Amino acid sequence: ALSSAASDVYKRQTMELTYQVPRDAYVNLLESMIRKNDRRPLKMLTALLLTVGQMTAVILLCIFKLEGSQRIFVLVWSVLVAGITVLRRCTARQRAKGTLTRLEYSGQLPEDYWKKHRLTVAERELRLSYGEARLSCPLNAVGPVEQRGDALYLYCGGTIFDIVPKSAFKSEGDMAAFAASLREKAARAEAPTTLGKAQKRTGGFAWRMEERDFEEGQYLAYRTLYYRYRFLRKATFIRLAVSVAAMINLMSNRTPVNISVSVLILLLANLENISMIPFVCRLRIRREVGNWKDSHEFNLVPAEETLIFSSEHASVEIPIHKINLCEKIGPYSVIAWNNFPAVVLPQTVADASPELTALLTRLRSETEKR
Repeated sequence: ALSSAASDVYKRQTMELTYQVPRDAYVNLLESMIRKNDRRPLKMLTALLLTVGQMTAVILLCIFKLEGSQRIFVLVWSVLVAGITVLRRCTARQRAKGTLTRLEYSGQLPEDYWKKHRLTVAERELRLSYGEARLSCPLNAVGPVEQRGDALYLYCGGTIFDIVPKSAFKSEGDMAAFAASLREKAARAEAPTTLGKAQKRTGGFAWRMEERDFEEGQYLAYRTLYYRYRFLRKATFIRLAVSVAAMINLMSNRTPVNISVSVLILLLANLENISMIPFVCRLRIRREVGNWKDSHEFNLVPAEETLIFSSEHASVEIPIHKINLCEKIGPYSVIAWNNFPAVVLPQTVADASPELTALLTRLRSETEKR
């Protein structure tokens, strides 16, 4: 149980921690995120269809329709598809390690991240430094603060801000007290709307966009990041091999049953590609808009190591070292990272401000170096 004395100590002082994040702790975070994603209803339904659903259908076909070599072929494909699906869901740890490797290779996770971290909870913000990086998060945007067995996961605007390992605390009680105090400070902090007004008064770049233009910019950023960083990976080539085999089988044996099986395999192997069809992708973007829906007035405030992007309904702090896309796409200038939303500026707005043009040029240069 958390003692009130320990909690009071943390409430009275400016909290500061020094620690290094173990690679295993980061892998644990990624594994947790992967498992959470795999538990989404659509993901679970897809897995069910790829295993129990298709195997049941294949068994029924083998009993009532297929004979001889057709049975063998369909059964082999059925077991292969089910096996790959089950193996993928059972290897979250290995997938997390692969994701960490890609983050490091693409520069989204800098080498300095493995150096000593200094985390400070000040009166109005959460500050983090490691190596040459200096990050901050307004206290009203902190959350959730998740306590796990080996670490605390600190989020800023729903995006991971840092991992505080258990070794940073003297005891589990101290870790719980720190987490409780931080949650309380965040709950008492100023509301996001107040912070947004303060940001607009103290500087930054403001512009107006229609909601459909904002969503269109999100769509363009999402597709660009997908084809640049996610398309060329092992799973893509596996799906390609499965699709080619299904097409060869479809062309060589055009019986009704074989056509149905081949088409089903093609659809299942290309679900991700189907999700990138423009109208399907746009539907997904509209669902992801969330708190940014009905936003028209936008503001971008450059801080020391972050960009504060806000509207009349929402606000997010974007660490500059996590930006992996800054370029002109169609009629927009887009600043994107590995989370939603991207900063979308009409190109006319970007061209009209020399200061904003200079900022975009600097971000583009830093992104290309990574």
